[in-house]
Amino acid sequence: MPNKEKAMKQITLAIFAMVLGSFVITDDAGAEGREWKVVTVELAPGTADARHIQPGVELVYVLEGAGFLEADGKPKVALNPGAVTTLQPKQGHVLKNASQTRPLKVLVVLHLQNGGVRRQQAYEQPIF
Repeated sequence: MPNKEKAMKQITLAIFAMVLGSFVITDDAGAEGREWKVVTVELAPGTADARHIQPGVELVYVLEGAGFLEADGKPKVALNPGAVTTLQPKQGHVLKNASQTRPLKVLVVLHLQNGGVRRQQAYEQPIF
């Protein structure tokens, strides 16, 4: 049951982020010293972000477009609207937009140590 409750909390955070843009929650009960960060990431057609890691657990929810997520130690994941995937702390990964005509937009939910650094800018690189 704890996993279901955790998933429901993440979904709730995702809905708030879609409405509000991005935000940080720092007073999460039972998780002292940790915070949730919710951001949207948009990749232009035919681009990829730079391979990177996050210091905490990362949940990726696809809002629109189509692409792939390549993560260390996992098979390549196809991304379409409504798809959800997770990444472990410090798991290297790269997000790629598979379309030449449409942007790929994802919602990212991060669970970090308070003050954990999250890369604020995606460096888009052509992949075609």
